[in-house]
Amino acid sequence: MAQRLDGRRAAERVQEALRRRVDQLVSRGIVPKLVMLVSEADEISLGHVRRKARFARGAGLVAEIRTFRPSEGPGALRSAIGRLNEDDEVDAILVQLPLPAGWDEGDMLSHLRPDKDVDGLHPQNLGRIAFGRPRVWPCTARGIGELLELHEIGVRGKVACVIGRSPLVGWPIAQWFMAHGATVIQCHRQTPSIATWTKQADIVVSAAGAPGLVGAEEVRPGAVVIDVGITYTEDGPRGDVDPGAAARASWITPVPGGVGPMTVAMVAQNAVDLCAMRRGG
Repeated sequence: MAQRLDGRRAAERVQEALRRRVDQLVSRGIVPKLVMLVSEADEISLGHVRRKARFARGAGLVAEIRTFRPSEGPGALRSAIGRLNEDDEVDAILVQLPLPAGWDEGDMLSHLRPDKDVDGLHPQNLGRIAFGRPRVWPCTARGIGELLELHEIGVRGKVACVIGRSPLVGWPIAQWFMAHGATVIQCHRQTPSIATWTKQADIVVSAAGAPGLVGAEEVRPGAVVIDVGITYTEDGPRGDVDPGAAARASWITPVPGGVGPMTVAMVAQNAVDLCAMRRGG
């Protein structure tokens, strides 16, 4: 049976290390500040940012949640971003996705100052990744990388199959693997016979949000399985990978409790990194 890649325990280790780093910054008069913008009408998103704020405060950051009213239109959010861009006490800004239906998320993210973009999703920050000069990695991709490193799972020379191509997870984690010496096979939900590729992989990362997309027998024996997809069904939360894959894999993330806690942790990690870059920490 596979060993568990426990994201909750790994996140606790990240928080402890961050707390020590923030204490050093505070001793020099630098207090990292993170501000998160979220729709007041989206209870799920509000829950997500509250978890992020709680973690960040536990690491010693100042973390604020500011809500906006969808009825005021996207212009109000753009104005809020503009004010935070100019506020020198604010080191990191997060716009919680998804935005209200019909709003252009890419356009909204492009209004962030790149050096305050905690999610790493500004076009300039994604471009820096493409050219091998990342400012920060998007939080879920970085969380996966940190999870592997904390468990001393090397990727150099390995084959990684990434299912998903979004700028939040699929594309950046594929870039992260290549930057760390892995060979990447990138698939998505329209890829014919995904099993052909997962069976060749030493590491499988699925971020498609499609329950049961990868069958238990479609994982190579001894592979590492990172299940990012989570779908809430009548039977509870389900990942993209059949739980039976645990009988074949060497390591596997639980759903939930695997990647999610590390995504939360990386918001705080990125915020501290951006603070240090701006203020010389």
